Order: sequence, then structure tokens, then C-alpha cells
Amino acid sequence: MTSHSILYSGMTHRGLIRERNEDTFALDAGEGEWPLVFVVADGLGGHKNGALASLTAAQYVVPYLRKHLPEINDPERVKFILEDALQKTNVKVYTTSLENDDNEGMGTTLTLAVLYERSCYVAHIGDSRCYMLRENALEQLTEDDTYVGQMVALGSLSESEVPTHPKRHVLTQALGYPEYVDPEIVHVDLLVRDRFLLSSDGLHGVLSSETITQTLRRAETPEAAADSLIEQTLQAGAPDNVTAVVIFA
Repeated sequence: MTSHSILYSGMTHRGLIRERNEDTFALDAGEGEWPLVFVVADGLGGHKNGALASLTAAQYVVPYLRKHLPEINDPERVKFILEDALQKTNVKVYTTSLENDDNEGMGTTLTLAVLYERSCYVAHIGDSRCYMLRENALEQLTEDDTYVGQMVALGSLSESEVPTHPKRHVLTQALGYPEYVDPEIVHVDLLVRDRFLLSSDGLHGVLSSETITQTLRRAETPEAAADSLIEQTLQAGAPDNVTAVVIFA
């Protein structure tokens, strides 16, 4: 799909082990209007109704952003609205969890990208990710809100030890809890030929950074990139749900 010469595609797959898909993605990019909004949410595995949690978050945050974000890029205003949007989405997921006993304890990650003509903003909670490929170099724009992520930041654990650590899936933040969250807000200039990937941990927890880099670099379209990333994850066993949103500037 195309908007303002920005190409994009989103795909999701249940994977090969899980009984259902608890990931949700959203693409909100009307032709001729700024900003463009892209979302990936991953319902927390092992919690009741993770699928409802991720769907609730995506269906709430997208129209909220469409209503409140300015049409003209205003960095301070955009950052304020993104912060407010994630706080309100957290409340929405939490209050939804109180509506039914089956929803108790549900939660979700949320990673979203907002694009203007010359800017990309990322807002993030949890361990879904946003990557940027620029001039063949891959940069992870988000930091995982996980126990092992904190250990890596503190220097007590190396990146190579993360994939096998017993607490690698323990989140330190997610949406759906009765307290304020501390979202990560990132702002980067948007350059021609930048490529972005929003992914759930079912993808980046399986594929190496090198594989992601080469796939994004070689793909001729966002659809081809997303399809290849998911197919490679399936070939590697896909123990979790797999979601990819790919954007070509």
C-alpha cells in the first residue's frame, strides 16, 4: 500500500506452536493526509485474553491519535500526545480487564510509529520493537521493557546471553496495569530510502539482526519484506505469534 510515496505492509501469523494469535497490527495511512500511523501490539502470553488486550489497545490508540495529532508536524506537541495516548490506552486496557472475570490480568505490549513528511516518531511499551534500516545499517530504535533488558543496560548480562536466559520473557512494563506507565518516545528525522520494521517478539526473538538487516535491504517492496521475515520465522520453528509491519520511505 502507498501514501505520500510511503510504502507499507503488515502481516501476522499464529506461528507453529500457539493455539491462537494474540498479536494485533494496524495501518492507518489515508491517502493525502499526515500523519501516518502504524501499530504492533502483542497480547501477553499466559495471561487471560491476551488477544483482546492487544486488539483493545490498537482499536483505542489509532482513532485517538487520528483525532488529536496535528496535521502539521510539531515535535513537542506530537511527543505530548503520544505520551498521553499511551497513558490513556493503558487505562482502557485495564478497565476492559475489569469487565469480565475472563479478562482479569490481561495486558499487551504496544509499539507504534507516526510518520510525517520529514519525521518519524516511535512510542513504545513492552518488548515489541521498532527497527530502522538506514544506509544498510540496522538500528533498534526501542529498548525492551524486560528484566533481561535492564540487566543488559546495567552491564550484568551480554546481548549473546539474552536468548537463553530463563527470564528473557519477563516484562517490566506493559499496558493493562493499574498504574502510570513510562513510555519510550523516540523522534528521528525521516530520510528518503529509510526502512522501518515494527515486530512482535515472535519475530525478532527468532531471527538474528543480520537476517533482519539482509531481508529489509534486499526486499523490493514492504510486502516482500514482511512475507520473507514471517516465512523465515516459520522455517525456524515459530514458537510464538509472528507480526511484521514494514515501511519504506
